[in-house]
This record gives sequence, C-alpha cells and structure tokens, in this order.
Amino acid sequence: MKKTCEECGGTDLKVDTMRGEVVCNDCGLVTDDQASANQNDNAGAMWGEQSYNTPTKDESKIKTGSKGNALGSYIGGKGQVKGKWKQLSQLHAQDAKDQHQMAQKTMDAAKKLGGKDNAMQAKKVISLATVPLDDKKLKQLEEVADGQEVVLPKNSICRKKTRGCNPEQNAILLALACFKALQDWAGSLNIAWPQMLKGTGISRQQVAAAALVIEKYLLLCEKAGLIEPRVDRKTAMKKVRRLEIENTGLALKKLLDGMDAELKAKVIADYQRRLAKLNEPTIDESPFSSEHLDAKVLCAILFQISCERFGVEQGLLEKIADAVGRCRNTIKNKLKKLLKKVKDGELVDFGVLSPKD
Repeated sequence: MKKTCEECGGTDLKVDTMRGEVVCNDCGLVTDDQASANQNDNAGAMWGEQSYNTPTKDESKIKTGSKGNALGSYIGGKGQVKGKWKQLSQLHAQDAKDQHQMAQKTMDAAKKLGGKDNAMQAKKVISLATVPLDDKKLKQLEEVADGQEVVLPKNSICRKKTRGCNPEQNAILLALACFKALQDWAGSLNIAWPQMLKGTGISRQQVAAAALVIEKYLLLCEKAGLIEPRVDRKTAMKKVRRLEIENTGLALKKLLDGMDAELKAKVIADYQRRLAKLNEPTIDESPFSSEHLDAKVLCAILFQISCERFGVEQGLLEKIADAVGRCRNTIKNKLKKLLKKVKDGELVDFGVLSPKD
C-alpha cells in the first residue's frame, strides 16, 4: 500500500536520505524528519550564508586541472571555468531550495506580505520554525526539553490546517506566525496586521495560535543556546508601540502636505507635545492604559484635537481615519467616552485632551 501524507492525503512523497526526511510535495509537511541518522543542515544556503560546498563567487580562485576544484568534480581548463562555475552555482542554489521547500516558500511569503526588511529580520525564526535541526542541535534541544516531545513548528502548524490546504496557504500562515512570534519575542517588527492579513484568508486568531506554537519552540531553543534571549514582554511592547506611533505620525503628517508651512509646523508640534505627555501611550503609566485604546486610534484622536486647535478644516477627520486604518466613528466615539470620563473625574488626562494646551 502506497504511503500517504497525514496532513493532506497526498501521495507525492519525496525521500531525502541525506537530510533524513520524507517530505510531502503537495503540502510541504515533513512526515518523517528522522529517516536517517546523517542529517546535515544547509539552511544557510537558502539565504546565501554559511552554506557548505558553495562554489566560490571569485572565478580566479576556482582550481582547474586534473585535481578538480575541491567540490568533488573536475572543472576543466581555464577557458571552461566561467561556464562550469555558473552551472555549479545554479545546481547548488536549486539543491538548497529543494531540501527545504516549505522554508523557501515561507520566506517568499514573508517577503511578499511584510517586505524584504521585515522578512530578513524574521529569517532566523523562519529557519528554526521550518528546517529540521542537525543531530548536534537536536540533541541540545532534547536535553533542555525535559522529556517533552520536540516537534518542528512547521509540522504542528500544518497539521492544524484544514486537510487539503495547498503549500502556499500553509506558507502564508507560517510566515505570519513567524512575524507575530518575533514581534512578541523582540519587539523589533512594526506589522500593520489588518493590512497584512487582508486577502490571505487567515484570521488574527489563527496567526496568534500558530505563533504560540513557534514561541514554545523558541523558548526551548533559547534554553539550548540556539537563539538570542527573549526581550521581556514590557520592553517588547514598548518597542512595538514606539515604532507603531512613529509610523502613524508620519502617515498623519502627510495629510498636511500643501498646507502653509508655519501652520503645519504648529499642528505637528502640538500633536507631538500631547503624545510626549503620555510617556508610553496606552502602556502602564499612561492615563489611558486602562482604556484599552489602540495606539493608532489614540494618535488619530490627538492629531484631530491639534488640527481643531489651529482651525484646520473639520472634514479632515475622514482622512485621519483612513490614514490610521480605522473608522471615523470609532475615533469620534472613543474621544467622546474619554471626555466624559475626564468630566466625571474618573480620568485625569494631564490636559492631553484639552482643545488648548
């Protein structure tokens, strides 16, 4: 009886004896990652770093003659060096991708969804989540796992998807989950989640659940010394908030393009003063921390107040709402509730919501 993939039911299974894996070509699931004891992790080749047997990019250093080129193959005379080098480079690059199909698909999805900069920041997390460790690193991980089963996040997450999902959809979920895991781990990514998720067919809840699987694995990797220590949660939240507010500020500032330079400067300065009074907006010491305010909504509220103070047209609220990706009624209702709490003495806002500073 022909073996089938437990994830999608596909029968197109590829055996890689060198890596010790059996991979489903239909959905990317590694159905068996211990098929051979001779595993060799060449994930670096995928990113162009630290790969083994990589043909040198300097053609002058490629050895020629009967002794070969140290890559186990005869390269020929000097006139054949360039052509041979190109062939070896192409074969090697393809080889690396074939060994880690889902890893490459996940990286491609990450670049498409979050841009190259965010994808490169998440590169290590993507590799850990999708590429089986070599024997030495796996042993380190098992030693700190204290008897609990060590499962590659890719396999756990793919199995949670609806059977029959294509590898592209699984790769999108993995990419989004890696972004979320890294954001929680280090606070170094500024992800606009509503825009990121749009059109993917994947919910924020699915991403959060998948990210928890990856974070659990990363905690073991941290104990085993395979990844940098996690930043404490409060620090990570503050870093994400700063990036989010900085980028939101830039988006709002663009709404004033074409306005008198002096008036524009006054509005921006007033807006920034209000933000500064809140210390870390919506976190801990901020008077609004208990109000569960989205940072973008808070920015929109303060920007609107600054605009009103200097007589900027009232119709700008619609544009402000669009700039922060929220509904104008959300901004209006949140401000109304905050002002009522200030009036009733339930909230001390330090003058941040005052029309005049």
